[in-house]
Amino acid sequence: HMVLQARAEKAYVFNTSKITLRTGPEVGKKIIAMLPQDEPVEVLQEDESGWSLVRLLKSSWDNKEGWVLSRYLVTRLPLPIQVNALTEENSRLKTKLTNSEKGCGESVLQRDKCQEKLQETSKILLDLRTSYETLKTESKGFLNLKEEHETTLADLEEIQKTNGILQKENDAMKASERNRWFLTGALVLLFGFFFGLVMGKQQRKKKSSYY
Repeated sequence: HMVLQARAEKAYVFNTSKITLRTGPEVGKKIIAMLPQDEPVEVLQEDESGWSLVRLLKSSWDNKEGWVLSRYLVTRLPLPIQVNALTEENSRLKTKLTNSEKGCGESVLQRDKCQEKLQETSKILLDLRTSYETLKTESKGFLNLKEEHETTLADLEEIQKTNGILQKENDAMKASERNRWFLTGALVLLFGFFFGLVMGKQQRKKKSSYY
């Protein structure tokens, strides 16, 4: 039984590769779209099996709705978006400060406040860019690890498949060996039977010659 929990909040896709948007909360359901990292969505519902019903917010999607795995969604603003927003804010403040310094109508206090705000946003921007670069490096490492893991799994599956084939061949050889020994034993018994039969006839002939 699937329990739905109604929600209505903005979230973002958080994954190193694209995730699937499906027609229902199951892996076997039809794929509607592939969503890239940082794709903005509106979470409409959640269920206990770990799926969320979402609406895509970009106009190009035309309010398309579907189901994604909840673990690939985050509510915090992704670092690239924060960096872009702060870069724009920084540019705006620099323009404002330049205009303030040129204009005679702006007071010294206003220019100082603008300068202070500019320094503050510059520091935040620097910290965010550092975090973003760290995230990219870690993500690259994660992707390499993921690729290595998938390769190892593929190799393991191949080894298991080969072992399965060898096991079947080994079982077949053992069965063949058992059959061979069985036939050998049967031939020995049969030979013994005929040998005994022949020897018995010869002995009876010898006995009959005495009378």
